[in-house]
Amino acid sequence: MFKYITFNTGAETICFLVAVICLTRNVSRTWKILVPYLFITCAVEYAGVYLKKNHQPNQWPYNILLIFQILVVSLIFMNLFSRYLKKKTLVIVGVAVLLLFYIYDTISHGFFTFYELTYNVMSVLYIIYCLYYFYLLLNAESYIELEYSANFWWVSGALFFYFGSTVVNIFRDELSPINMGGHNIGYYIYIILNIILYGCWSYSFICKQWLTTTPTTSRSS
Repeated sequence: MFKYITFNTGAETICFLVAVICLTRNVSRTWKILVPYLFITCAVEYAGVYLKKNHQPNQWPYNILLIFQILVVSLIFMNLFSRYLKKKTLVIVGVAVLLLFYIYDTISHGFFTFYELTYNVMSVLYIIYCLYYFYLLLNAESYIELEYSANFWWVSGALFFYFGSTVVNIFRDELSPINMGGHNIGYYIYIILNIILYGCWSYSFICKQWLTTTPTTSRSS
């Protein structure tokens, strides 16, 4: 079992355990869905490592994870936007677009090749969502203590991860000749991005359970 633990699977497993402790009894049904989502993420990552170590194709489990990623992460953003926006059109349209790309990837090259086009479009869309959330936060009538804001840290982790992975994908050709310790430098960048993502998410879960304060103080006060 221990031979399948990597930096990525380790970070995801810790985040999952924190989610179980912090979110299982949380009143928000939307946040609770992150517990099974992170379990699925861990299962896929361990399956991917297992298949790779046994010299078998390991991209198809990530295509399964991608559909959960589209639905769950979009649901969280919908929940975050609901505090500032009444309509849910933005996220619903985003999900529809991503599902169309998912279908296109399935038809164009089958299930056993990673759906890179869908992932890249999803990453760009989530970057836009993150930036839009920060815009709404800055323009809100009330303010919150960011240090203890579960929403802020969750979005910050997502922004770092999706922005970083998009940059790596854009400059893949330039990064591919650079090798360190038997791995491409992109491998190490993704490790850092995963640690940032799941570190921020773990802290956001802690905030959600114990530290979150409600935004009740007016800026003018």
